[in-house]
Amino acid sequence: MNYISLDLEFNSAFDFQTGRQAPPNPNCHHEIIQIGAVKFDEKHKFEDTFNAYIKPRIYPRINPFIAEVIKMKTEDFKNAGSFSDNYREFKKFSGDGDITFIVWGGSDIPILYENIVCYRLIDHPLILRYIDIQPYISRLLGEEHGKQISLKKAIETLGIETDLHCHNALYDAYYTAKIFIKTLKDCDYRTKIFCSNHYKNMKIQ
Repeated sequence: MNYISLDLEFNSAFDFQTGRQAPPNPNCHHEIIQIGAVKFDEKHKFEDTFNAYIKPRIYPRINPFIAEVIKMKTEDFKNAGSFSDNYREFKKFSGDGDITFIVWGGSDIPILYENIVCYRLIDHPLILRYIDIQPYISRLLGEEHGKQISLKKAIETLGIETDLHCHNALYDAYYTAKIFIKTLKDCDYRTKIFCSNHYKNMKIQ
């Protein structure tokens, strides 16, 4: 079995005239602007990485609140490729084998599917195995019930070296993989199934 730690950065609607958040495009609330992934095997050996920046089309300008978090501006994406091309490359990277995706938070996979549908890249139901490790780590580290610990706080609490900044999809995927591997003996991780046929019943945070 192979694992792929997956993380996404995405853009959202913003009214630059009023300086306020704007209603989202009903076909795509969160437009992916970076896909980061780290592949590792069942012996926890890192095998490969994937990193792609995507030129925004649905929301062509980067929401200033998001720009502040990811430390990138609209101009930084002017030479980036399309979502369609980068998603096809990501599928090649993922392969057709026995894959379990490791994610930090339950929204990344539904958002990935939302973008796949928006760009008409799906011709059959999407079914993925995944483990969302955030709630497990929140409990492990004593976070108050109902609250989720941040990735940065989890890294620091677990004593993982932080030489890469957070809110970059590739770096966050790397940290998520490191946390998963480090806590395997402490957390009873359970695999879930994402099936696009049930997508409408899933809430994206």
